[in-house]
Amino acid sequence: MLNKFRKLYRTDNFAYFIRYFAVFTLIFGFMTMIIFQLMRATMYQNTDDTFHKIYQDPTTAIQFAIARSYAPGSEIVLEKGEVTEETPPSTTGSTTEESMSQPQQGQKVGSKIRLSTNFHVVIYDSKGQVFNPDQFSSLSDLKLDKDELESIKEVTVETPFGGQEDYRYMTIELTSEDLGEYASLDIKYAVIYSNVSQIKSSIASYESTVALVMISFWLISIVASIYLANVSMRPLLVSFQKQKDFVENASHELRTPLAVLQNRLESLFRHPEATIMESSENIASSLEEVRNMRLLTTSLLNLARRDDGLKPEISDIPPSFFDEVFANYAIMAEENGKELQVNNEVKQSIRTDRVLLKQLMTILFDNALKYSDEDGQIHIDSRIKDRYLVFTIADNGLGIRAEDKKKIFDRFYRVDKARTRQKGGFGLGLSLAKQIIDTLDGSIQIRDNHPKGTIFEVRLPR
Repeated sequence: MLNKFRKLYRTDNFAYFIRYFAVFTLIFGFMTMIIFQLMRATMYQNTDDTFHKIYQDPTTAIQFAIARSYAPGSEIVLEKGEVTEETPPSTTGSTTEESMSQPQQGQKVGSKIRLSTNFHVVIYDSKGQVFNPDQFSSLSDLKLDKDELESIKEVTVETPFGGQEDYRYMTIELTSEDLGEYASLDIKYAVIYSNVSQIKSSIASYESTVALVMISFWLISIVASIYLANVSMRPLLVSFQKQKDFVENASHELRTPLAVLQNRLESLFRHPEATIMESSENIASSLEEVRNMRLLTTSLLNLARRDDGLKPEISDIPPSFFDEVFANYAIMAEENGKELQVNNEVKQSIRTDRVLLKQLMTILFDNALKYSDEDGQIHIDSRIKDRYLVFTIADNGLGIRAEDKKKIFDRFYRVDKARTRQKGGFGLGLSLAKQIIDTLDGSIQIRDNHPKGTIFEVRLPR
């Protein structure tokens, strides 16, 4: 893994790796933060809801503090201002409970508020002195916090036993109406505490698990980033290599005719007294090379136009179109000493691009002429099958090896470079044919023609 990363650092893929890795890091970072926030909000939701209910009815805080002083081990339910215990009360608290069995004047009627032993209420007088000291929890030793009243805060308290407890608390200011029957007492503030040590421990455990999972996936994202960087760069590298090969091949193809032209023209200067007839061989050779360069540049221009996405002009093509084209092919085959057999079964009109179709058929026929022997045989078959025009051209030439069949549509690729150069080929015809087929949404297959030769079969939607 480390070696792969070092190799990646020295390549152009590293920039893509950094981008993908940064995206994964941001995604996992935001996911972790959101999960932590949701977890904490969910864990403290019940506690905070209780705080808000007490804030809406502060009298419950006073009643709870007094009830806890008589039944410290009970769970107390406050409903509509009433205080009841779910465990049998002590006899010493009966008088107090009876006095609180009815709602106090001015007290708000609310929903049930269940206050367990996790809750503590510390009451302060107007001077900030604790009204109900509680040495067991050490909460009464805390200084009264009057900053940001009615807001929920957190504090860590050291217990008399040397441990630490975590609390969430809210400080509320009490009025005479809130105190009710206790209005005569000098009570000014109440601080409601809720022990959240167990909740914080659970949150820490969950957060550790979530963090471990996120870090694991974050490490996995390194491998994913490397893979995506390589995948992203692959088309660019292939395109760059094709462009490089194209420039090299085009330069190579132009180098030969330019060298011939230079030599022929220089020979004319070496014999300035020669007549045109005496220099006709050099002139003819130079013109031949000029024609070759013109054909090459024309082919390159056609390829460039196809690369730009030339839209086909679809029109109706009558069956006579094929008869005319094949008649011209017969003349060309005869001039080249080849035997041409044509089987034209197209008896109805088709819809496609006339110019591109003719160019495609001509490229394949010209390819068969070049790669056939002097007394070679070429067979052309055209027919309508289902919803396709099927055009097949077979020759008995040298054939195409299996490893070459995957490359013959590449630009400037030639199976027999020496022979093709003698015939005036540049290795661009089949590449242009493939682009025409793709433009017309067709397909092409290459098969061996037994005992020798090659068969090209083209299918075009009609």
